[in-house]
Amino acid sequence: MLKEREILREIVTISRCIASIRNEEFNKQDLTRGQHSFLTRIMENPGISQEELSYMLRIDKTTTAKALKKLEEKGYIKKHKSKIDRRSWTIYPDTKLISIYPYLVTMIENTAKYGLDGFSESELDTIKLFLERIRVNIDSEWMKLKK
Repeated sequence: MLKEREILREIVTISRCIASIRNEEFNKQDLTRGQHSFLTRIMENPGISQEELSYMLRIDKTTTAKALKKLEEKGYIKKHKSKIDRRSWTIYPDTKLISIYPYLVTMIENTAKYGLDGFSESELDTIKLFLERIRVNIDSEWMKLKK
């Protein structure tokens, strides 16, 4: 059990470091903690529903609603009532998001380069495979919690 704790502790530490680095960079664009995650997913999935976005990011619906309200006020996104379900919203990038998206992607890719520097393609494939397996295991527990 100790080894499993150490592995997950490493993952959490890496995640916190990445978040700190990105937050420092994204503050320059008037983005607060984690908002870049919403923006990249919305840009890559225009018309995504609020519920789908919450699930994709593994963030509760209330937190998603608050984050989207702030992003809409800042002019990064537009929300429209869903044509399918009038109780839900679909989210689209606004011109401000479209203009900064290349910057966001560059910053995200730079962080990935720092963290994965020196690994071979084979090692990267193995890391990705193992992390996906961990995510699937954790997702099943997360799903139980959310239901």
